[in-house]
Amino acid sequence: MSIKVEDVQGNVLNGYGFHFDRARHFALGVGDGGAARAFVAALLDGGRGDGLAVTSGARWSGGKPTSCLNLGFTWRGLKALGVPDDVLAAFPVAFREGPAIRARTSVNGERHVGLGDVRESDPKRWAMGGPDNPEVHMVVTVHARGEDRLREVSACLRKAFVLHRLREQSHHDARTLSKPGWVHFGYRDGIAQPRIAGGHGKQLEDLQPEMPTGDLLLGCDYVNSFRGNFAGDLPAPLADNATYGAFRILYQDVAAFERLLWTWGRTAGIPPKTVAAKLMGRWQNGVPLVLSPETDEPEPRVPESALDAFDYVAREDHPGGHDDGDGLRCPIGAHVRRLNPRSGRVMGVAHSRRLIRRNMPYGPELKAGAPDDGVDRGIVGYFLCGDLEAQWEVIQRIYANDDIATYGIRGTREPIGGTQSQEGGRFRIPTPEGDEDIVLGGLPTLVQTRGSVYCLLPGIGGLGYLASLPEPGRAGA
Repeated sequence: MSIKVEDVQGNVLNGYGFHFDRARHFALGVGDGGAARAFVAALLDGGRGDGLAVTSGARWSGGKPTSCLNLGFTWRGLKALGVPDDVLAAFPVAFREGPAIRARTSVNGERHVGLGDVRESDPKRWAMGGPDNPEVHMVVTVHARGEDRLREVSACLRKAFVLHRLREQSHHDARTLSKPGWVHFGYRDGIAQPRIAGGHGKQLEDLQPEMPTGDLLLGCDYVNSFRGNFAGDLPAPLADNATYGAFRILYQDVAAFERLLWTWGRTAGIPPKTVAAKLMGRWQNGVPLVLSPETDEPEPRVPESALDAFDYVAREDHPGGHDDGDGLRCPIGAHVRRLNPRSGRVMGVAHSRRLIRRNMPYGPELKAGAPDDGVDRGIVGYFLCGDLEAQWEVIQRIYANDDIATYGIRGTREPIGGTQSQEGGRFRIPTPEGDEDIVLGGLPTLVQTRGSVYCLLPGIGGLGYLASLPEPGRAGA
């Protein structure tokens, strides 16, 4: 089924890529529902030329823009805008509760979801979205080319916030590093993104089935991996071409990561960069271990178009592929393998838990070998999907922070983003038959959550639905 791309917000189907080197996420509170609806209406008016217009997924014409704008709403934000109670009740429980509640292991004495956000990641420590932070109703995101353009658009937005009685609770900046497309842990990022059925633009071959449109977008009779549609009973004018986003601020402990590479390298007798590759499942330049287990510069080299064209099992439709069921090439517990097992053995429906990642680094770079400077750095942005519980939360709760999703990972958690035990986690590197596996201990928690909210990113038509809502209590409300 083709997608009406002009009705989808920009950066959803196709990322903005490296065109923008800066981003700013405004966390807003609604002071008056009517004024907030007028703000949404103003953002749908693209005729003023000031950059204050929501970007759609339509192809750019007339040259690349210098900024783009996206708009997301929390469940409480939709309520503050005046969405009717029966519509609010039709949203999934995960979206209604939000990540701060979902992070708990128990609620009212009953076992709850638990997403790994404990200790340093406890929502009480968050900078936004936590129980001790001002309530977030909207997230306005600006991507810009250069600091001057970001400052210019931010100034225009802040005037609009005041005019429409929106409170800026906080803002969270991001910018590309000196090597665009790389993250603070020293890896090249953004290589593996699912190919979306009906999508357009650059989509690298990944030897996986296309991501069903309904695993990302709601409504429009799109079908998801479970042969249904995640819109449920939501009205089509609001749900069509919308998506859910888990907005996350994730601190990365770069100094601890560098220490770990050297410590484990000495323990295992392998170079630190090999340790980094085993933890990730890719060499830091993006070359996958399945295709090149011994070096990050294989001959012949892996072409750019093939960096994601691999699987963990042998397949008849892919002659020459490798059967890495024992994890000798890529450890079964490696980051990319645990979070996307591809055709490998996994509980539930294969290929059904995939996400679209739209994030960017924040904070200054820490030079390799430099001592810990105590500065905050990491990544910030969205993880997009059609169902937060079935996709995002399963990945966080089971794939990353439990040990039952597949074989070979018992007693471990995902090494890069998982929340390790207070005693430190373990990581297993399989060795050829006849040798004992290398088991490394003392793995610290390398990533900590510093803030999170769940948002609905409506389609352009859905934003029009919100902008035109009548005052509560009036006819048709």
